[in-house]
Amino acid sequence: MDEAAKSNEETRDAPKGFSLLLVVEDDLTAKRLEEILARPEGTRFETTRVLRVEEALLRLHADRFDAMLIDLSVHEADGLDSLMRASAAASAVPIVVLTYQRDEETGLRATRAGAQDYLAKGEVTPELLTRTLIHAIERHRTLQALTQAKRKHQFLATHDTLTELPNRYWFMDQLDRLLARSQRSNTPIAVFFIDLDGFKAINDNLGHAIGDELLGDVAKRLRSSIRKNDLVARIGGDEFLAAIQGIEDEEEAFTTADVIRQAVERPYHLDGNECWISASIGIAIHPQHGEDGESLIQSADAAMYEAKNSGKNCIHMYNTELNEKAAERFEMVNGLRQAVLSGQLFLEFQPQIEVATESIVGVETLVRWEHPTRGSISPADFIPVAEETGGMVQLGEWVLRAACQAAMGWEGLNDARVAVNISGRQIHHHDFLSHLDRVLDETGIAPTRLELELTESLAASEEAVQVLDQIRERGIRVAIDDFGTGYSSLTLLRRLNVDLLKIDQSFVRGAAQTDPDGVILEGIIHIARGLGIDLIAEGVETVEEMRCLLERGCSRMQGYLFSKPVTRHELVHLATDPEAAWRIPIVDPESWSPELSQRSIQTQTRRGGARSGSLHDPDEHLYPVLKD
Repeated sequence: MDEAAKSNEETRDAPKGFSLLLVVEDDLTAKRLEEILARPEGTRFETTRVLRVEEALLRLHADRFDAMLIDLSVHEADGLDSLMRASAAASAVPIVVLTYQRDEETGLRATRAGAQDYLAKGEVTPELLTRTLIHAIERHRTLQALTQAKRKHQFLATHDTLTELPNRYWFMDQLDRLLARSQRSNTPIAVFFIDLDGFKAINDNLGHAIGDELLGDVAKRLRSSIRKNDLVARIGGDEFLAAIQGIEDEEEAFTTADVIRQAVERPYHLDGNECWISASIGIAIHPQHGEDGESLIQSADAAMYEAKNSGKNCIHMYNTELNEKAAERFEMVNGLRQAVLSGQLFLEFQPQIEVATESIVGVETLVRWEHPTRGSISPADFIPVAEETGGMVQLGEWVLRAACQAAMGWEGLNDARVAVNISGRQIHHHDFLSHLDRVLDETGIAPTRLELELTESLAASEEAVQVLDQIRERGIRVAIDDFGTGYSSLTLLRRLNVDLLKIDQSFVRGAAQTDPDGVILEGIIHIARGLGIDLIAEGVETVEEMRCLLERGCSRMQGYLFSKPVTRHELVHLATDPEAAWRIPIVDPESWSPELSQRSIQTQTRRGGARSGSLHDPDEHLYPVLKD
């Protein structure tokens, strides 16, 4: 194949038009080049001619060109200097040069100066010039694509793709540099640990797309709340870090943090929804709260948790007492993992009573932790830690299996359902349904005897709705715990297929004392009945509360009026002993007293010789549901 045919073959699939900037001082050379490049056959080039590199740079600012051809043959030394300036100023445009000489030295000097390729003026043919320019353009585009890919890779390695804020890796690297400079200049640096309050509820109720958009807006507000030379990063979930330079004292740190807090809590308008969140912020100042970046972040993190515990939407400065709390929390995280494996956990059970039939119809499962050195640890202390650190999946799996195993051996409770609380970590875990199937298969419990409880906010997410449908398809009942405390309750009832509502104890307690709470309670009961949903009232502690519920048509209850959470052995006693103390409020309410309900299961006895198995002369007006 001859040179011309080869050139035509190589350029056949090339674009049929390029814009070319000619930097040619000699008129004859310029005319010759324009004639070659404007020929009708082959690839066409739209040319723009200027005399000097300085003019070319001005044109590059105003217009876009695919390549630049520079004639360096008149003054070689000055030309190379011009080429270097052109290459530095026009990095997005490939450059090809024309020279008199044809040797390696000239070629190396031209490419080192920034040219993609070079041609000797006496050897230029239409085919060679066209092919050289096209190859230069393609090579330049390939290099640009590789450069962009490298930059993107570097960006992804150091930034959060959702908010485009730097990530923890980048933040730590930059913070260490700031600390090194601050030590030389004796300039304090404050680190802020920022955690969003209420983000999970928005994410669950409005969906992850809205949640992602919200995080993007928060990132913009954080960037606008600090100076350009300060640092801000997203380190995961709804947690952010900021490093502020030149903080003079704690008062200035609080003032700066409050600017951020106020920026975060302004309303958000997302896809037609107006949303509100707030921020809990912990502050640590270098060097008094930490000598290096890692210790400063740990201190700020401890202060942030103190802000959370103080009611959220507030700011806390680190102190040594918080360090002790952080150490205790770290010890609890590690201890909880060990507790699941070493038998430190056990279950207690609180019976759910059907007052109309004086029977135990269900049992709620409650996990307890008996630490070998610290003794009994409250669920209020270790459950939030498990949720925050990801340990809830393992803990929840253990509770579910242990509860089903216990239910299979209950004497006198063969038909009672076992209720198990499910956390958000569990229900969003990819293996949750598979684990649920394994538990049913290995324990042999009938799906109809298992009831899974979750909160309103958790049940509201689209992902949870799909999982709940699959749970109910297996025959397992679904209950909404603490019903009435979430702002989306009625919306939930319309969207969800649930079997049971557990009325929150705040409505139970209030209904016995105030008319408004009584009206609300009656409304909840009426709505549930209309939708064919079962009801149970939580936290029933007095006979007055029991009577208030019965008057409104709710006869299924649980609470200290009947029994505190008990061990498996004590539960069997409650179910099989006709003289068990939980029956007293039902059959002989007048003889019941709070002191009686606090006694041990072993010493509880029936008072007043009340008959078992039925109410003692129930008043039809007082207990309308029993007559039904």
